[in-house]
Amino acid sequence: MLNLSTKQKLVFLAISSALALQPSWSEEIEVVVVTAQKREQSLVKVPITMDVISGEFLDRTNTVELDDLSRVLPNVVIQEQAVSLPSFNIRGITDDTSSISSTPRISVYQDGIDISKKTVASAALFDIARIEVLKGPQPTLFGAAAANGALSIISNLPGATQAGKLRVGYNSEQGQEMQFMFNQPINDHHSFRIAGLYREMDGLIKNNACGENSYNTSGYVINHKGEKVSCTGNNDLNGVSVQAVRATLRSTLGDLEVITRASYEYNDQPGIAFKSGAIAPKNGDTDPFTDAELGLGPLLGIKRDLASFDMSASYDVSSTVNISADVYYKDVKLEEGFDADGSGLRIQDAYFENDAKLKGASARVLYDNSSDFVAFFGASISKDDSILPYYVMVDPSVRDTFDAALASLEAAFPNIPLNQNIATDASLEQIEALRRQLVSALFNADGTPVHIDGQPESKTLGPYIFEASIDIRSLVAEGSYDITDKLNMTAGLRYIDETRYTRNYQVFEGERDFTATLPRFAVSYAFTDDLNTYFNYAKGRRSPVVTPSGSGVAVTKAEIVDSFDLGVKYQAGNITLTGAIFTYSYQDYQQSFTDPQTLQSITVTVGDSTMSGVEATLRYVPSDTLTMTASLGLLDATFADSTEDGSAFEYAGNRFRLAPEVSGAFNINKVFTVNNWEIDADWLMSYQSEVFFESSNYPGLSQDAYWLVDASLKFQQPNSQYAFELYADNLFDEQYLIDAGNTGGGLGIPTFVAGNPRIFGVRAYYSF
Repeated sequence: MLNLSTKQKLVFLAISSALALQPSWSEEIEVVVVTAQKREQSLVKVPITMDVISGEFLDRTNTVELDDLSRVLPNVVIQEQAVSLPSFNIRGITDDTSSISSTPRISVYQDGIDISKKTVASAALFDIARIEVLKGPQPTLFGAAAANGALSIISNLPGATQAGKLRVGYNSEQGQEMQFMFNQPINDHHSFRIAGLYREMDGLIKNNACGENSYNTSGYVINHKGEKVSCTGNNDLNGVSVQAVRATLRSTLGDLEVITRASYEYNDQPGIAFKSGAIAPKNGDTDPFTDAELGLGPLLGIKRDLASFDMSASYDVSSTVNISADVYYKDVKLEEGFDADGSGLRIQDAYFENDAKLKGASARVLYDNSSDFVAFFGASISKDDSILPYYVMVDPSVRDTFDAALASLEAAFPNIPLNQNIATDASLEQIEALRRQLVSALFNADGTPVHIDGQPESKTLGPYIFEASIDIRSLVAEGSYDITDKLNMTAGLRYIDETRYTRNYQVFEGERDFTATLPRFAVSYAFTDDLNTYFNYAKGRRSPVVTPSGSGVAVTKAEIVDSFDLGVKYQAGNITLTGAIFTYSYQDYQQSFTDPQTLQSITVTVGDSTMSGVEATLRYVPSDTLTMTASLGLLDATFADSTEDGSAFEYAGNRFRLAPEVSGAFNINKVFTVNNWEIDADWLMSYQSEVFFESSNYPGLSQDAYWLVDASLKFQQPNSQYAFELYADNLFDEQYLIDAGNTGGGLGIPTFVAGNPRIFGVRAYYSF
């Protein structure tokens, strides 16, 4: 493995950044146009802290997954270890609850349609025009779920020229990929575009389950129905499987434009390597980067069918008034088997399904006098109906022994909690010593797992059935007025009326109605046409959670955030600079954890917090063959020492989950010619300081600071329709974790998920 010291890397980054600031005015950057405020505007004119990732950058860096975006976005972490439960973290606030009855903190939109629901939000990236990432609450722009920010994916629309692209690839992990796009004008009024993506890669972590070198040598594993399933086939972990297609029809009839879009995505993803940090594979170790033994074997994995249809229409009533409307329907079916304990023992394995139907519609009237006033008024409705049955599979002998040993240790050592959700002053050495005692109780003297005579080899608990229906009705209005030719003021308000129904275990049910009014205010001052400064205030809200049980209906209070941004945007010549300082104030912060018995996601309020930070992105284009981009995020995201009323709480002073204090990236793209070959060289390096994977800041569940470097060389002859590329992801083979703790951590035996190793590959391109 090639290792560079941190000092060497910092020197390289400093030199590269210095080069990026050398004055040169030979090339002018194209004006970046965004639609964050529901109309086309120059990025410089929008009084919102936001990052824009162009389709060109996505193609050049081969970014096809959302989590790759966090490599280049300051103060953003996206964790996408599976399509079933992606995590989005903007400015230290994570949105990763698995509860079907709760609302995300961060909105994810695709082509103007809300896809924030966890089983829908993991969208494959292909044929994308740009991605806009808005920081802070966006109550007037992106609905009820944008309590802490929004990510908006905008696909390419059909154009008036026939065109097509094809890309195929293969990598060192036997991964295969294919992307295509075909655009066809039908006549003067209609055009059609279809695009697709195929990616397959076997698991990167070998799973030695259910075989000679495992604790289960039977050759089969028992599923949630009690059926024996053969262990034949490839059971390796942390792989990829995506098949997606999207078709779009664009119709322009005078002042009316109609976009009709249908898409389908299928995933058959290998299991996630939730490898135990306490129970080693037979003849193995607990290193998360070596072979695992997850006993669920061939039953591990995620399958998802996601079908979508949406239609939008825009009509210019006059030169100043536009009316737009959209409607959508989504149907998602997902199933997942995962090994909660991360070992070859059946302490707790799980299987669940999630069927959900989402539908909604919205309408908006926009007024723009093309002089000094722009305003819009809109209304929307949405409905989310979801059902989620959970099954838990245990080996009664092992689980009963585990529970008895855990209870005994908790009673004997109350100051050394093994549950990761409990904040503790105990040292990692004390915790690991106690954990070893717990694990030793699960094995006989000869190293075989314990077995109690008369007990079956497997027992299924459940199904635990969770149902939810969320109906949200909303009205929104916002206006923007140029007080002078330099000073602009924007103000808006969203009213939310929602009904939340939850039914647990097909017995306990509860329904509640909630309302809220959320404001947004911004003022901007343009020193010149190229330099704009702004102040932005917005109030965000995460909806209450309704949880019925045998003791009644519990309602978790709404989480409220007040955010303040002060920013600057500059674009002139060959430089684009955006930067902001910000501060948040949170009340009744909601924390979710998983019940270790039923796997139900439980949401509680844990206290208040104030966080602040700085972020900036600089893009420099000294010539048409050289582009440099650097970003930096600094973040202070910790829980307050006490609540607003002065009460102490458990996580006081802790850092938020997935909230690095420092994040940064540097990208350089250089095109040069050698022997009639045009070579496009790309280098991307990113840095992230230490992160905790649990808000309890539990010892041992963190990732130290690390760097990642990707590099590629693309070769093409002048005017050729063909090109080929050599690339390396994680060039220096950095070992890093993308998650730790998980469901096993709630049981007292945390699991760890490794990031991808170095991968080499080749791609070929064809376009016309």
